[in-house]
Amino acid sequence: MKTITTVLAAALLTLSAGTVQATTQVRMLKTWDDRYPGSTVICDRYAELLEDASNGEIQVQMMGPETIPPLEQLEPTRNGLFQVLCTYPGFHTGSATLLTGLESIRPDAEAFRESGAMDVIQETYASLGVHAISVPLGHGYWIYLNRDLSSRSDLDGLQIRALPPQHPYISAIGGTPVVMSPAEMFSALERGVVDGALFPAAGAAGYGFAEVTHQYFDAGATAPHIIVANAAFWNGLPEEVRTIFETQAEVLEHEVPATYDRLNAEEHDKMAAAGMELLTLDSEVADTLSEAIVSGAWRFAASRNPDAAEELRATVEAAGLLSN
Repeated sequence: MKTITTVLAAALLTLSAGTVQATTQVRMLKTWDDRYPGSTVICDRYAELLEDASNGEIQVQMMGPETIPPLEQLEPTRNGLFQVLCTYPGFHTGSATLLTGLESIRPDAEAFRESGAMDVIQETYASLGVHAISVPLGHGYWIYLNRDLSSRSDLDGLQIRALPPQHPYISAIGGTPVVMSPAEMFSALERGVVDGALFPAAGAAGYGFAEVTHQYFDAGATAPHIIVANAAFWNGLPEEVRTIFETQAEVLEHEVPATYDRLNAEEHDKMAAAGMELLTLDSEVADTLSEAIVSGAWRFAASRNPDAAEELRATVEAAGLLSN
């Protein structure tokens, strides 16, 4: 990793040596390739908004996970190798767990901004050496299965791949959560090593779920994303440039919920065309899952950021944003 970073830093310094002083050059790193639509509708879209709103005076050079692996992206952003990072907070829970709590809220951009939640988030991320610019919220997560639900219509007896923040959701309805990388997941699903997986809804067809599972259901959680900037870069921006970053962040946040509604509807159509069955959970199981998302999301959020998690939960709850 150190060798890759050193070589990449030298290359980027060479690239930026001839830049025009009047422009703001931004090296933006994103967590996903284009199989996940969030890569396009969040990361690429934000770059487009910045360039358009500045009449080209903000210029964004985008780099993806082939440059730095997702779990390692926060550190080079904090160190200034990249100036902006567009990512999923579940990939840096070794540094901050706060945003896991937002999986339990409605994706309402206006209410979220008005609640003051960004103040809590920015304070937490400032301690990591980055500035939180934007927290786009979209639905959500589906659970894909290669075996039927149990006789109680839950996940009893099933092993489900999920990231650690989502383990309480799986356990609450009888399943056994399993940690494994996406690269291992599809082979494990195909061979029956695991019985299902919790994964983002948007992009499901592109990731090949219809090839290794035969049914799915909506877990009912929100997917928070986050865009952060290197602190020194952010603090060094002229005020008028920072204003463009901030105003376009809000434009993006207001677009994302409706965009995800559309993307998820398209995924349902693709799943149906591929012969996938959409399941509806029994009301009791669905209620248990919904309650587990709230309690589990905030418990994990507090595991590394207890005071901030308590404050953030109180803030979004007061704004009426909790899903329950």
